[in-house]
Amino acid sequence: MLARRRELAAVWTWVTADRVDEILPRHAARDGFTLVAALEDGQIVGFAYAYCGAPGQWWHDAVAAAMTRADAARWLSPGHVELAELHVARNRRREGIGGRLHDALVGSLGDAPTAVLSTQATNAPALALYRERGWEVVVPELRFAPGSEPYAILGLALAPRA
Repeated sequence: MLARRRELAAVWTWVTADRVDEILPRHAARDGFTLVAALEDGQIVGFAYAYCGAPGQWWHDAVAAAMTRADAARWLSPGHVELAELHVARNRRREGIGGRLHDALVGSLGDAPTAVLSTQATNAPALALYRERGWEVVVPELRFAPGSEPYAILGLALAPRA
């Protein structure tokens, strides 16, 4: 799938192909990297991927700093998974592709205790998709950079704790 990065860039509309070439190999090298894709006539029409998060990673550390100590212990415990991206081609949205990608990806996460993600706090369709699948808002608004748009941080309990 990494060989098809240009196709992923066509679906991941807010980044350039060069940015995909920068981001994706770094994420693919992380523990537990899993990517699922929706294909139509051999072309990618949607994809989602996740990996194990860890201290020292930019997103992980920004989210941990925005959480209470108790929430960070619950949601960012060792072995947690970060659902990094879920995208569907603009002309294929509202067909259930995003939900199927989500379900396939989450179903492949093994015994991770939790999953976390961020999505734009104003992205009602994405928030609805995640809430329908049991995600809960952990941090209602986080700006990753001063003046940037707000993101909601969501968490999903996966495996029962021992």
